[in-house]
Amino acid sequence: MIIERGAGAAATGLLAVGAATAAQPATASFFGMPFEIATAIAAMFGCIVTRVIVGQSDKVSRWRVRVPIDVLSGGVTFFLVVATRPSLLTALVLGITVAALGASIIKIAEVRGRKLIDALLPGGVGDDDDEAGIALAMDQLHRIPDPEKNSG
Repeated sequence: MIIERGAGAAATGLLAVGAATAAQPATASFFGMPFEIATAIAAMFGCIVTRVIVGQSDKVSRWRVRVPIDVLSGGVTFFLVVATRPSLLTALVLGITVAALGASIIKIAEVRGRKLIDALLPGGVGDDDDEAGIALAMDQLHRIPDPEKNSG
């Protein structure tokens, strides 16, 4: 009887400890930043499936363009999961969203980078400066003598 009670108490204690540890999500760290493995898997699953669907919908398969965009989308998805530590469903939607953006990620980064440069540099770098520089370069190109016209 005493042995049965002791075994029952031990089994109950093991179940309680097992339940407490089972509730903890599996985590890993990337350069010292912890993230939950399940959310990273969900986000990457959403990203990969969406990029495959987008790739299948293209009439012409351009692997030289698709592969870098797919890798960029996966990397951005993973780094967002590490940085924000979202819930499982949010990570899945995040992966789908980033993958759907695809090449637009580059344009978004370009716009944000220009805004950052404008904020950091006095006077900024605007489109007017670019247009003036292009006009000056074109003017200088027109002044270069054409060797084909001079050789005849």
